[in-house]
This record gives sequence, structure tokens and C-alpha cells, in this order.
Amino acid sequence: MQQANSTNNEEEIDLSHYWGVISRRKWSILVLSALTTLLAALVVYSMTPYYKATATLLIEPQQSKLQSIEDLFGMNGSTYEYYYTQLELVKSRKLAEKVVRQLNLVEEPEFVGLKESVKDSLKDPLGPIKKFKQWLSLVDEHKEAPPSEDRTFDMVVTALQSRLTAELVKDTQLITLTFVSESPKLAADMANALANAYIDDRLSSRVEMTEDATQWMEQRLKVLRKNLQDAEKALQSYKEQEGLVDVKGVSTLTAQELDELTSQLVRAKAKYSDLSKTYGPKHPKLIAAREEVRAAQRELVKSKGKLQDIGRKEVRLRELQRQVESSRQLYDTFLTRQKETSQSVNLKDPNARISDLAIAPLAPFKPKKKLIVMLAFFTSLMLGILLAFLNEALDKTFRNLSDVENKLRQPILGLLPLFKADKKTRQEQVFVVLDEKEPTYAEAMRTIRTGLVLSSLDNPHKVILVTSSIPGEGKSTASTNLAAMMGKLEKVLLIGADLRRPTLAKELGFKGGQLGLTNIVAGTSEISECIHRVERAGFDFLPCGQVPPNPLELLSSERFASMLATLEKEYDRIVIDSPPVQAVSDALVLSRYAKAVVYIVAADSTHEDVAKNGIKRLLQYDAPLAGIVLNKFDTEKSAKYGYDYSGYFDHYGYQGGDGK
Repeated sequence: MQQANSTNNEEEIDLSHYWGVISRRKWSILVLSALTTLLAALVVYSMTPYYKATATLLIEPQQSKLQSIEDLFGMNGSTYEYYYTQLELVKSRKLAEKVVRQLNLVEEPEFVGLKESVKDSLKDPLGPIKKFKQWLSLVDEHKEAPPSEDRTFDMVVTALQSRLTAELVKDTQLITLTFVSESPKLAADMANALANAYIDDRLSSRVEMTEDATQWMEQRLKVLRKNLQDAEKALQSYKEQEGLVDVKGVSTLTAQELDELTSQLVRAKAKYSDLSKTYGPKHPKLIAAREEVRAAQRELVKSKGKLQDIGRKEVRLRELQRQVESSRQLYDTFLTRQKETSQSVNLKDPNARISDLAIAPLAPFKPKKKLIVMLAFFTSLMLGILLAFLNEALDKTFRNLSDVENKLRQPILGLLPLFKADKKTRQEQVFVVLDEKEPTYAEAMRTIRTGLVLSSLDNPHKVILVTSSIPGEGKSTASTNLAAMMGKLEKVLLIGADLRRPTLAKELGFKGGQLGLTNIVAGTSEISECIHRVERAGFDFLPCGQVPPNPLELLSSERFASMLATLEKEYDRIVIDSPPVQAVSDALVLSRYAKAVVYIVAADSTHEDVAKNGIKRLLQYDAPLAGIVLNKFDTEKSAKYGYDYSGYFDHYGYQGGDGK
């Protein structure tokens, strides 16, 4: 159960962290999104709108029954190939050229614009650079000669084809023709014109093919007619030459005669056989019977020869008859087809028709202005959030006390809230703890004072060194106000030890040229002559004095150590305002004399690595680091970002009085 609660708490912390990141940079995110959306809106609403109109063609796969020659119109292919062939014909350049000529599109203003855009695209890639140079008067470029009429026509045809989209609707006989134009009426007119041009082109192609086929058939019929006539003449000539009237009857009669002669020969042989049994070889009757057999044989041989001659004539006759018959059949077939084809010339039956006419669209199809603007808004919003998290990941500054504790791993004395410095003079800024209008700052300084006092009850920190990493972190303001806050309870001396840029005396209201630290160390002045009273804040002040040529050697001298030992006997607390650690090594030398070092870090300003390096240098010299003070902390901003410091500053008892 406890583990589950721990997991829930971690999730809540993560969510609050993410929300804090977005909240910290919400105005940057919103400004980026607003500017991007405004820019997208300006670009989108300056773009030319385009309209799209669609006409639908119904392709008829079957031809008229009168047209019996299928090859005539290219219908032998498969259905798939046929429809895709028609689709390519719709998109063909020939059809586009026909429409351009019919509608005289070279004079259409929009197509003139298209023509120019095509012309620009054909120029060399250095064209924009040349124009830019010409605009800067760096080069003098001659004007390009206008394109010829043929070139203009080709560019308009190309532009028309680029605006046309033809698609075959799946599992149907429909083809959609879509045309894009800047004018809704022109888009519809062009889609319908292309559909009608396709139908006219197909119809004229069919008529032209039919006429060509008819002419070819007529020429072929003349040849076939002559062939038939020649075959008939050859047959008739053969009949006349051979004297044939009825070949079948003659052959039948000859066959009967052959049978009769065969019978006579058989009877003669039988008679001869019977007589040879009775009479001798030289008997007249036997001789007569022998002659009778021989005569029958001669007649039989003669009859066979005649029959064979008739058979040869019959074969030749049938051959000539077949030639006549085949020529007549071929002639009759072509004559029938020729009549059908000639009749189809007058038949206006196209293979396609318009199923749906294109109508002028009411709204453009692109650009989708609202959608683009909305996408630009949400995209830029997401980009802004992404950049916010990226900036958060790359941000190496200190935003709150948790960052200081986690990154520096050093004790924390407290934080000093940001005050309205732009409404205060520099002298007012160094005495913020005395300003009744800044009770929060006074309470924060009081907390730091208490922390320093309580951390050294047995061995009080008499010498307190206030330093920082780099200039501008509020080190001098913090040291002055710390001295003023301690001055309410103890005798305090503030030493301006920044010998390189001595500005603290001027900020406290002293004139330039005051005797100070360098005069005491140099032995030219007494301590009493160099210490000045700051009545308003209730502490003494030892300024820098004359700027020395060798500050580091002066601070490292025995005279400085002796002076500081003398001052420790007279004051309860000595606050030293030193130069930044990363700028010079003065602070490292001064840390040897200090009992406590207060390190100032500016919120949302000081880089993590800079602060780490500064603290590292101090620790290398065994500096007594008392803790870190987070300065210039914006409490109002922190509350908006989800960091609750409402209980950190307790105003009770301090708003009406001095708040000792």
C-alpha cells in the first residue's frame, strides 16, 4: 500500500513538473503559435483558390449488330485492355490539342498564366539569381524573346494535360475526367469539353475506319468479281472444247456398255470352250468361235479406254466447277460485308456517352484554408511545447531552491526575492531591508542572518565573506543589506574589498576619493581616518580607497591580515564584499581570513557550471563555505509556475515595525 502511494506521488510530481514547464513558457508558446498561425493565415489567404469539376464517361463495350467485322474497331482485345486503352486515349495529347484548337485556349487568360508558369519552369535554375541581381542593378540582363506560336501552343497543351486527371472507376465501365482551374465555370466547361471531344474523336475515328474498310472492300470486290468471271469462262471453254453436255449420263452409258461387252466376252468364251470339245482346231465353227472371242475382247478394251477418258474429263470438270464455286462464295461474302459496312457509315453510334456532366463547384477544393490554419496552430503549439521542454532540458540555471540543492550539493542559507529595481535608485537598492515597501526581502535577509548566527553559537562567525561566481548576481546589494540587518543587533563593519571595481562607496552615498582599505594597508592613514559611519543603516563602512596596481598582493600581505585582526577586536561582525570568484582570485585570498563564506547565486541567470566551478575553487582553498543564497528570486513568477513558497516568508510581526 505504501509502495502504491509512493508511486502515485511520483506521478503527481512528474505531472506538476511538466505543467510547470509549460506554465513557465506559456507566453512564449502562445506567441510562437499566434505568429505562426497568423503567418500561415496570411500565406493561405493570399494563395489562389483552385476549383475541381468532374465529368463521367460511360464506355460501351459492345458495338452495333450491323458491324459484323469485329477487327474493324479494335474490339478483339480483352475487356481489361480495352478499358485501359480508352483511359489512355482520354489523357492523350492528341485529344488535348483538339480541345485547345476548338476552344482557342491560347487566348484564355488563365491558360496564358499557365503558359507563363510552364515557360518559367523551363528556364535555367539561375533565373531567380539573375533577377535578384538585376533588381540590385548588379547586372543588365536582356529581356527574353517571346515564344513562337507553336511553342506557345505546346506549352498550353502541356498545361492543360497537367490540370487533367482521368481515372477508371473500379469494377465499372465508367471513366471520370477531373479538371482543375482557378475558375469554377472554366473547370466544369473544360471537363465537359474534354468528354465531348473524346466522344467526337472516337466517333470520327470509327467513321474514318469504316470508310477506309469500305473502300478496301470495293477494291477487293473488283478483284474477286474478275476472278469469278475468269473461273466461269474457263469452265465453259472446257465444256465446249470437250463437247461435254452431261458427263454423268455419258459415264453411266459407258459403264453399261462395258458390262454388256463383258457379258458377251464371257458367252463367247463359253461357246468356244464347248465347240473345242467337239471340233478340231481347224474346224470352221471353232475358228468362227475364236474370232468371236477376239472381237469381244477388242470391243471390251476399246470400251475401257473410252471410260477412262471420260473419268479424266470429269475430274477436270469438277476442278473447274470448284474454282467457280469458291470464287462465287468469296465474292458473295465480301459483297454482303461491304453492304453492311457501307450502311454503318451513316450510323452515329459512338462507343461512349456522358453519364454525368460536370457542374461548376461552389467551393474550392484547395487550399483548405481553415484546415491549414488549424493545423498550423496546433503544429506550432506542439512545436512551442516541444521547444519549451527542450529549453527546459538545456536550461542550466537555478530556478528554485531544489535546483540549488540538487545541482550544487551545498547547504542553503535562503533565498532573496526579486524587487522592483527599475523603480529604485542604486542607493535605495543597497538598503532594501530598510524599505517598508519590501517586507518580504527584509524577512528573507533576516532568515539568512539567523542562519549564520545559529550556525556558530559556540564560535561566532566574526568575518563573513560575501562573493559570487560572476558580476551582476547582486553580491554587493546582498552584502550591504546583510550588514544592515546584522547592524540592528550588533556592531558591524562592512568592508568594500573589491579593489578592482570599487563601486560600493558611491552606492552608499559617499563621494569619490575617500580614504579606505588601501590607505591603511599602505600605512598612509590610520584605521580611524578610513572608517565611515552609515547612519541610515546603522553600520560602519570601510571603503576600498585608492585603486592599487596590485590588488592581489595587497590582500595577501601581512599588513592586511594585521588590519583585519585589529578590526575583529572592535566589531562583532565584519562583512567583506569581495570580487567574484570566477573573475579574479581575490576572493580566494580573502576566504583565508573569513570564518564563513556566503555564496550568492542569481536565480534564472547564473549557469550551473559557472557556480560549480566557483564553489570548487573555494573548496580547493579550504574556504569555510557557510551556504548558498539564491538571489533575485521572482516569487510571483514561481507561484504561477507551480512552486509554492507562500510559507517560506512569514510577514507576521514585521509589516508594521522594523522587524529586528
